[in-house]
Amino acid sequence: MSQINSLSDITNNGLCIGCGICQSLVGTDKISISMSEKGRLEPEVIKPLSNLEFEKIKKTCPGVIVEGLPQTEVNNNSKHDLIWGYYNSLFYAWSTDKDIRFQSSTGGLLNGLSLYLLETNKVDFILHTAGDPDNPMRSLPKFSYTKKDLLNCESRSRYGPASPLSRFNEALDTNKKFVFVGKPCDISAIRQLSKIDERVNKQCLYLLTLVCGGSTEFTKSQDFINSFKVKEEELDIFRYRGYGNPGLMYIKTKDGREHDKEYNSFWGDESNWRVHFRCKICPDAIGECSDLAALDTWSGGSPAGEDEGFNAVIARTEKGINLLNDAIKAGYIEKGDDLNIDDINDFQPHQLNKKKAVYARHLGLKKNNLPTPQTERLRIKEIYDNNDKKFNSIEEEGITSRVEKI
Repeated sequence: MSQINSLSDITNNGLCIGCGICQSLVGTDKISISMSEKGRLEPEVIKPLSNLEFEKIKKTCPGVIVEGLPQTEVNNNSKHDLIWGYYNSLFYAWSTDKDIRFQSSTGGLLNGLSLYLLETNKVDFILHTAGDPDNPMRSLPKFSYTKKDLLNCESRSRYGPASPLSRFNEALDTNKKFVFVGKPCDISAIRQLSKIDERVNKQCLYLLTLVCGGSTEFTKSQDFINSFKVKEEELDIFRYRGYGNPGLMYIKTKDGREHDKEYNSFWGDESNWRVHFRCKICPDAIGECSDLAALDTWSGGSPAGEDEGFNAVIARTEKGINLLNDAIKAGYIEKGDDLNIDDINDFQPHQLNKKKAVYARHLGLKKNNLPTPQTERLRIKEIYDNNDKKFNSIEEEGITSRVEKI
C-alpha cells in the first residue's frame, strides 16, 4: 500500500478536501491554498516543512485519519446504531426567528444555535464558512461576532470548495471562546488537533455540523453561470439555496440581471454532482464526532416542493443536547416531534448507501496500491460484513473505475 510521506501524497491521491488545517498549523509562509484546474482548493508547500510540522499535519488531516465520537463523550444516555453511530436524541428542530428560518438552508437550526450562543455571551464568536463579498461564488472562513455578521454573509449551504480551518489557529490565538460550524471532515480535524493542542477543548466550546452530501468541485458552479452567459467577475449574488426550503439556485449580476434554477433541476442527476473524490470515500459524512448534526428532512432524500423548513437534529453528546435544550428554553429554537433511526434513513438514503459502501471503496483503492484514510470507531468493516456480497463487489469495482479521475 502506498505510504503518505509528503503533502503531495495526500493531494495527488485525492485525499485532500481542502479544509485548510495544514495551512493553519504551519502558516501561510509555508503552505498556500489555491484553486486547482479541477476546481478543488488544494494546498501547496512553498517553503520546506520540518518533520515535526508534517507529523502534525498527518495527525490531524481528515485525508489521513478520521475517527468516530471519542469514548469520553459516550455516557449512559447514549444510544447506538450501526450506520449512524452514537446519539443522544433525534428530533425535528428549527429557528424561531422567521427571517433566519426563511433565509437559511432548511430550518436555520445551526444559525439559530449560533445566534443563541452569541447573544447569551456563551461564546465570543462563531467560526464558519461564508461567501466571499468580493467573489460571491467563492467561500471564505469568517469570524462572526454579531447577528449582522452571521446573517449578512451568505453563510447558508456553501456546496463548493471551502477552507474553513485555514483560520483555526488564528481563532485559538485570540484566546477567546468560540463555536465552530462546518463539515464533518472539518470537525474530524479539530477533534484530532485537540489531542495535541490543549487550547482546542478550552476555547472551541461546541462542534456543530451538518449531514454532508459532499463538496462539489468549483466547475459545477462555473457551468451554472456559464449557462446564462454570466462571468464570475460580473456576479453580485451567488446563492446555492435558501430564501425558502430548499429555495432556488440564484444569481444576480452587478448590473441587475437575475437567473435561477430549481433545486432538483440543479442537483437531480447524481452522476453530474461533481463531488470531490475524497467525498466518495468519506468514512464519516454524518458528523459522528460532532456535538450535534443538522440534516434535511425530505422523505426519499429529495424535496417534493417548497416548505417552511424543518431540520432534523442528531444530538450526539451531552454538551450537544444541553445546548439544544437551553436554546429551546430561551426561545431561539423550536422543538418538533421526536424521530427514530428509520426516519433518518428515509431522509438520508444517500448517506445510508455511502456508509454501507465506503469500506468496499477503500478496499478497491488498496488493491490499486492507493492510500485511504485510517479510521477508528466508525464500524465501516462491520457494516461491510453485513452487506450483500454483490453490493460490496459492485462498490469495490466502481471505485476502481474512478481512480483515473483522482
